Amino acid sequence: MIANLFTVAELEQSSLRSALAELLAVTEEEVDVADTDGDQEVRRWDSPVLCTYRVPPPGDLALELDISVEDGTAGALTEAELARGLAARTATSVLHPALDLDLDSAYWVATPDGRAVRCRLEAIDSAEDTTYRVDVVEGKVDDLPRARVEILPEILEHERIETPVSDAFLATYPTGTTGSVEGRVHYCLHVWERLVRRLATAGWGASGRYREDLFQRDLQARDDLAQLVTEVDDTHAAGLRTVLARLDDDFRRSTESGAPAENERWWRARSPRNIPW
Repeated sequence: MIANLFTVAELEQSSLRSALAELLAVTEEEVDVADTDGDQEVRRWDSPVLCTYRVPPPGDLALELDISVEDGTAGALTEAELARGLAARTATSVLHPALDLDLDSAYWVATPDGRAVRCRLEAIDSAEDTTYRVDVVEGKVDDLPRARVEILPEILEHERIETPVSDAFLATYPTGTTGSVEGRVHYCLHVWERLVRRLATAGWGASGRYREDLFQRDLQARDDLAQLVTEVDDTHAAGLRTVLARLDDDFRRSTESGAPAENERWWRARSPRNIPW
């Protein structure tokens, strides 16, 4: 197992060695810890646990850890379990990549009190080195006080939500550039169905969260579709109207009616039964 972690606080080699030994059920003599800029000739490369650390320039993170654990090690853990265990034993938050998302900035913060908090990690490159900034966290993390606390829109955007109705129609609908009628239909229809599917699930999908600005964007996609349905070619217009009618029915079933403003489209007069922001 290979783990790539970050710690918020700088740790002594002895603290790292002790925590890793306890976590992985080996003796401290079986854990080799060394600075990447140190003398590599004196390392014990045959150790079942190797930990190489780097001290980045001043930023939000103090250590970058590359940890390699021999397959036969009794206490082998996942990357997330290793981060949680280190955080608990060293009293500093530990970051590990969010492997559920194909997004370089998506990380989890394992806190010393046992929580797992999503965050956005930004790498700031310079001519000399790379430093790191934790820009946003989805829950308060005491040792990352400069990070904004908010729901990460990119996490919601990368959530896997099936869009079978849109997919079936778009499979035979032409593609086009982003600004073309065809390109806008592809984009807006997927956005609208993703919202409909979120509303239809208990708790707004896997994350149980959503943002009001994204909700308004999704309603704008439906606004745009009202115009686009008049612009598509005659071959596909009836099919698009059928798809919209089906999705609109699902939207009605998952929302509540309100008092519409003058000249307001009907979907903008409806609201979710439970507000997730």
